Amino acid sequence: MEPYAKQVVQFGLDDVAAYFAAQKRTVTPVAARCRGDRARRAAAAQCTLCHGASGKGDPSKGVPDLTGQPPGYLKSQMLLFKADKRSPGDAQLKAVKALMATIPDEQLADLAAYWSSVR
Repeated sequence: MEPYAKQVVQFGLDDVAAYFAAQKRTVTPVAARCRGDRARRAAAAQCTLCHGASGKGDPSKGVPDLTGQPPGYLKSQMLLFKADKRSPGDAQLKAVKALMATIPDEQLADLAAYWSSVR
């Protein structure tokens, strides 16, 4: 591990990470493909159990903000959770992975588009 840790300083990865961390998040102008506001909210209600009613998460508990994230990123993360390829073996994420297993793949794009469009 030590050789890789030394490369962080050598290649300036801290500077790159700081640059991206300083960027303002902008909401992707993508409309959710769910039919109607009620259907959209019903589909997103599953996510609010952990991420809160606004989808903003709770950084103190390690729960990320879903709002304004790129829809492709959100969908790929949901698929990784569903396939247990995201943080495998992490007991704290067991409930999230169980929830993702109940959501049809076709609905993931709608969920991703919805949270991406929330301001």
